Amino acid sequence: MTEALPRVIDSDSVLSRISPLALIDAMEKKHQEDYQSIGRLYTAVSRVDRPSAELLIWAGARTDGSMGAKIVAISPDNGQLSKPSPTVHSAFALVDRQDGRFRSFIVGESFTRCKTAADSALAARYLAPVNPTKLVVLGAGAQARIHLTYLHAVCPTIERIDVWNRNRSRAEQLIEERFLPVDFQVSNDIEASVSGADIVVCLTSSSTPVLDGKWLKHGCHVDLVGGFTPDMRETNDAAILRSSVFVDHLGLTAEHCGDIVEPLKNGTITLSDIRGDLFDLCRKEVPGRGDPQEITLFKNGGGGHLDLMVAEWLSESFR
Repeated sequence: MTEALPRVIDSDSVLSRISPLALIDAMEKKHQEDYQSIGRLYTAVSRVDRPSAELLIWAGARTDGSMGAKIVAISPDNGQLSKPSPTVHSAFALVDRQDGRFRSFIVGESFTRCKTAADSALAARYLAPVNPTKLVVLGAGAQARIHLTYLHAVCPTIERIDVWNRNRSRAEQLIEERFLPVDFQVSNDIEASVSGADIVVCLTSSSTPVLDGKWLKHGCHVDLVGGFTPDMRETNDAAILRSSVFVDHLGLTAEHCGDIVEPLKNGTITLSDIRGDLFDLCRKEVPGRGDPQEITLFKNGGGGHLDLMVAEWLSESFR
């Protein structure tokens, strides 16, 4: 008897047709279940006459036997090719919880981008100020459009978005898309933009801080997304010290994400200073924002458990 072949799910096709809130709500429910990240491999890949590529593999599992892994290929100079391509490509393999066969393969760049955006939007549901009106985003790359769309879904009172990017033309290009009913502006002064923001989002690949904690106003929410290695940092220790710090997964961010790794290493904070992660928030085991004047900071580190959550939901909901 021939074994049934795995389904191939095109995440670009599926996720473009659904409301961001559907995925955010599904992820919130799944955080009340038993998921774990079981492995992470990250390595640089040297290439002749080109900048090094990167390979990232995340694995996740549940105690009932469901498991899977995502492989991510990162090619930072793809935008300069004769036929430009996104810098990040990924695919996820979902394993059946009953017999261990491959159940589905999920392809398309929306899988990772929407998962990342939903991760931050879910955190904002618990940590963002009530009725925020101004958001500032630092970084205008491929993640920005989807990320802002998902944040606006949980914070629909946002009226203005300032976009800052080292390459101003990228910021202008993002604004020209006019994909949300808000007043978009290119930021000419990063400090001035941040100091008036209710939500600050960092979507950079920087190894040195682009956000200074002294710029943050009382009551704002900071969403750190871009850094995924110990050597990457988007903000400085001042932001960590001024904030109530939350993460999506305590173990992973404390080991792999420079915005958490470095303050722990240099003694700025200890693990006990991190208020909780998304499992704690969604299970109501720790409170979210407690004071209108509180600065909250969320480190979005990703992880195989999140990929597995989204893969299961796609496989179960879109047959």
